[in-house]
Amino acid sequence: MTSPFYFLPLALLLLSPTVHSGDVRCKCVCKSDIDRQIFIATSVDFEDCKCDNVVPESWMKSCAANKCECSYDIRNTNVLRVSVVLTIVSISAMALFVLGDKIIWNFVRMPRKVYEWKQTNLDKRNRVYVNRSMLS
Repeated sequence: MTSPFYFLPLALLLLSPTVHSGDVRCKCVCKSDIDRQIFIATSVDFEDCKCDNVVPESWMKSCAANKCECSYDIRNTNVLRVSVVLTIVSISAMALFVLGDKIIWNFVRMPRKVYEWKQTNLDKRNRVYVNRSMLS
């Protein structure tokens, strides 16, 4: 029997659009001797990913004198989304397995305990009434 949850990550992958606004970014790091500043722009193309376009005018003077490195990052949020869904499904499946195992184990173990209790009582009765010995 196939569960519909197996197809959930595939459905998320196929139904979601390919590029979101958070999938691309231009990250510029201005380093100085004392500290560093990070500037991120999400509405910049690959060709425009330069310090002149990302760093605000008020910071350009301190950035121009120091090193400024920009990198254009593209991340696939669909892969992240599918990974999160698979992790949640796996953890839920393990939790359900452990819960089911505990419930089933109690039903299997209870008759055995009752049988052991009955056998112990039968042994005690035999010792007291048949063998005429005291309980120990």
